[in-house]
Amino acid sequence: MTTIALNVLDELYLHLDRDAEPWSVQLEVVVEGRVDSDRLADAIVEGARRHPLARARLRPARGIDFGYEWEVADELAEAPLEVADCDDDAALAMAREALMSTSPDLEEAPPFAITLAHHPGGDAIMLNLNHAAGDGISAVRLMASILRAYAGEDDPQAPVDPLGVRNISDLVNSRSIPVRLMRSRTLARQATRVAAAPARIATEGVDGDHDGYGFELLQLDSAELQAILDRRSGGATVNDVLLGALALTIHRWNERHGEADGRIGIMMPVNLRPGEWRNEVFGNFASIVSVDLAADDQTDLPTAVAAAAARTRQIKDEGGAGLAVDLLELPTATLPTRIKQRFQDLIKLTGSRFVDTTVLSNLGRLEKVPALGGEAGEVTKVWFSPPGRMPLGASLGAATYGDELFVTLRYRHALFDPRAAADFAALLREVLTT
Repeated sequence: MTTIALNVLDELYLHLDRDAEPWSVQLEVVVEGRVDSDRLADAIVEGARRHPLARARLRPARGIDFGYEWEVADELAEAPLEVADCDDDAALAMAREALMSTSPDLEEAPPFAITLAHHPGGDAIMLNLNHAAGDGISAVRLMASILRAYAGEDDPQAPVDPLGVRNISDLVNSRSIPVRLMRSRTLARQATRVAAAPARIATEGVDGDHDGYGFELLQLDSAELQAILDRRSGGATVNDVLLGALALTIHRWNERHGEADGRIGIMMPVNLRPGEWRNEVFGNFASIVSVDLAADDQTDLPTAVAAAAARTRQIKDEGGAGLAVDLLELPTATLPTRIKQRFQDLIKLTGSRFVDTTVLSNLGRLEKVPALGGEAGEVTKVWFSPPGRMPLGASLGAATYGDELFVTLRYRHALFDPRAAADFAALLREVLTT
């Protein structure tokens, strides 16, 4: 058994978790055929053996403690696997929503859960990862280890100690006085933005609320992906196009519903892993930044994309991803856990002024994984999404796999009903591709 402290991002995501709004990461792969459940269970245990925090539990903390610790088991006693038989897409959606309706319990290892959903169109392997233990890259890396173990393929590891590179402050150079001064200026400028609360996405079809999230899946084929690539200009990236399109979609959606214009803030995770292990190491290495688009930036897609590109360049140039780490470092080190556990109350006390309009997390282009062999065949689809609690209520996850783009709209039931979510996703497709 190994013990290691939670880092500042682990603690942040631990404290954002709620029973009604689980703070966990969704990752799902769909294959051509049928996955053997016993073989998958063995692959899960083997995959977790590659990543220490995938075998961790949260050590019980006293209220007077100033931090939390992970207890890392040598291996998993058994795979956290459930099997569901889904005769159609509706049953598959129910299995997905059931899995993601709670965060995996941290009192026992591991901090993730998996559902194997048998489906006539190809089985789905669904992963629910507690965000306190890992981010989107972690989910992808763990899934890759599991799939490689299932396929009997090698799983090369990064040439670093995964428990020895967890100091986020070192990764963002928080000890440097010039860097801190630069980020202080960034903080001062961003503080002015909370003078006006961000726009909220108009609700539709809501009749009450219940725990968890709904999911709307958007698969864009190679021609549609090319249309998105063609919208890059002036140094804009695919991520900038997605940011601009999401802001414009919200603007048009709100116009349809008679909602007022306003600043749209998009929360965006930024991977802090260095280049040599950028897609490696299970853990939390994704800080958060806010990309703001003013009302004048929301007139059309080229304008919105240019504005998003300008904001993301500024964030990169100023080291904005390190700002959240700087802000979290002092309270993480100096406050007892009983105080830190009240972090969520600050959101209500500030009138949610610091809560953005929406979330976008883009995994980028994923490496192809080996065919699983047997009846399972190739991976054909990848669905991913980050959490998003009210008043934000809608988060978008994107992943490019092969020559297609897979977009997942994850929404709170207090924001949309399924029909409204489908309409919102259709509007996003229209904005992106026409």
